[in-house]
Amino acid sequence: MQKDERLECLLNPESIAVIGASDNPEKLGYVIVNNIKESGFKGKIYPINPKVESILGINCYKSIKDVPDEVEIAEIVIPAKAVAGAMRECGEKGVKVVIVISSGFGEVGNKEMEKELVDICKKYNMRLIGPNVFGISNTISSCNATFGTKLPFKGETAFISQSGALGLALTDWTHIERVGLAYMFSIGNMADACQGDLIEVLADDENTKTICQYIEGVHNGRRFFEICKEASKIKPIVALKAGKSSRGEKAAASHTGSLAGASRIYEAAFKQSGVIEANSIRDMFYISLALSKQPPMRGDNLVILTNGGGAGVCATDAAERYGIPIGDISNELQSEFKKWMPEFGSAKNPVDLTGMATFKEYDGALRSALNNREVDGIIVVVCRTAVADPTSIANGIIESSKNSDKPITVSFIGGEDCAEAMNFLKENGVPAYSDPAEAVRAMAALREYGRYLERKEESFNPYSDVDKKKVREIISSTDGKAIVEHRAKEIFSAYGIKTPEEKVAKNAEEAERIASEIGYPVVMKIVSKDILHKSDAKAVKVNVKGGEVKETFEEIVKNAKAYKSDAEIEGVLVQEMAPSGRETIVGSLYDPQFGPCIMFGLGGIFVEVLKDVVFRLAPISKEEAKEMMKEIKGYPILKGVRGESSVDFDALADAVSRISQLVNDFPEIKEIDANPIFAYEKGYMVADARIILK
Repeated sequence: MQKDERLECLLNPESIAVIGASDNPEKLGYVIVNNIKESGFKGKIYPINPKVESILGINCYKSIKDVPDEVEIAEIVIPAKAVAGAMRECGEKGVKVVIVISSGFGEVGNKEMEKELVDICKKYNMRLIGPNVFGISNTISSCNATFGTKLPFKGETAFISQSGALGLALTDWTHIERVGLAYMFSIGNMADACQGDLIEVLADDENTKTICQYIEGVHNGRRFFEICKEASKIKPIVALKAGKSSRGEKAAASHTGSLAGASRIYEAAFKQSGVIEANSIRDMFYISLALSKQPPMRGDNLVILTNGGGAGVCATDAAERYGIPIGDISNELQSEFKKWMPEFGSAKNPVDLTGMATFKEYDGALRSALNNREVDGIIVVVCRTAVADPTSIANGIIESSKNSDKPITVSFIGGEDCAEAMNFLKENGVPAYSDPAEAVRAMAALREYGRYLERKEESFNPYSDVDKKKVREIISSTDGKAIVEHRAKEIFSAYGIKTPEEKVAKNAEEAERIASEIGYPVVMKIVSKDILHKSDAKAVKVNVKGGEVKETFEEIVKNAKAYKSDAEIEGVLVQEMAPSGRETIVGSLYDPQFGPCIMFGLGGIFVEVLKDVVFRLAPISKEEAKEMMKEIKGYPILKGVRGESSVDFDALADAVSRISQLVNDFPEIKEIDANPIFAYEKGYMVADARIILK
């Protein structure tokens, strides 16, 4: 990680200047100075205001240049038009980081004013946070340099937010829920410093156990991806992506373009880089709580301990929903659990200790689970009863967890004493939730992070048997944006991807001769850069037999002209008819933020209806391509059902990996559709393909 040392002062600031400080309690400049002082900040505070001698008993300076000592951080809260001048003075003073709270820049269209701030930072070797932010909260240094009400509840999670109002609103919530934060950063317009810059700094910070972020968008998505990929190996990262509706300018020239919304690409980037995606604000903080307090779950064997059958069923349902379904446990472990329940209890998973369970039964069962090798994670669910005392059970859980490397999450269902017990648990390192499903969701996040750490990283090794020169020639000679099918397949062939034998016929007689050479039956398709979806134009025929070629040629051309009268028709493609197989699709698109991306899924004409596809950022290795295949709902179809054999995953993954290299090598490719690719027991065949250039 190549962190920016200038930004490190945000973690342990020794001095803060407030430009625009005020002695008027109704002004933000007063609120911020007061907050820094009242939060217990031990560093130096320098209010800057040319008209005031002192603010809140603190000596005031006319300009930051008048401050006799070094200044690490300057917060600016003055009208937008005056910010650039103040920043120049900060640069001359040698300030490391400028935090521009003022608004009125890029968020309202004033891009040039915002760019000027960035140019000033570059000139003076400063970093800029913002503009349009609420400031920074730092519970480690007791520094509330915001216009919020207080510091967040102290903890070990760093929160990076693009929304200022959201961050400020959550401050009080952290106290109610006992969800602690070490730092809260508002990054606003991200004119300069963005999520990735802060993640690089936080990755090595000993006070930060988890990084969570509220994301509306990223600048330079590929860099963000690479930073998260490295940082996730050090500590868990959680992200809530807002604005997951479809992309405003969605390309519809290919299946891939129509299936890829912004959310699908972010999901791919998160998955590849180990970022755990949250579903809501509450979810983001709840799973961050678990990740900051418990070790990752290093296996799939989850045990649920409960005193209520209904609560156990709810937890079991949630476990399946969140991807960690509970399994059977051994007779040996069941015998251990039976020691801690009456005869009518159930030692099967979920383990029902019954409503008679007290501290003794919970403590014994929990220790049995923690000491057993087949258990990888434990969820404790407690329904408040007359005998189930929340405080004693919470104490027992805390004691049992101290020397364990297995994660524990807890849910107490009940009233005020249960809430108090859960707060006590959270303050002592055990995440606790009022809903069993939330305890399960937290454990699922611990397992997801565990899987990322366990994953054997397969670095992509470029294929050497590719003909880049051939591809360059085809792209350079293409008139327009669409590369017609047979030329697209020539590009595929140049990258070692298997395509059928085929030739273009200019007339019916030539089509008949080519068909005879290839061998019947054949497939015939219109060749036109103006008709990409040939099926829609009724300009494709399969299983064409001898004696049918001439008539089929004329029919295809007629249908194409009826579909688009001004279409430029090059001829008809006569193609070897590939044997039927299981239909898959491999596609690509060039995302404006993340660059080339690859798609895999079940193919055929229903791909946009089923939408059974997954994405990755390109390029990817064969092993990662195989992981993609396991994620689609139709994976069992590819594995083989009702006696069918499995498809050749190795060959299919090779094709996906090669296409991912192709789009990475040639960024001028906007979209690719290879659909269908027939997958066989041995090998595959690309039956149809199209390539769209930028």
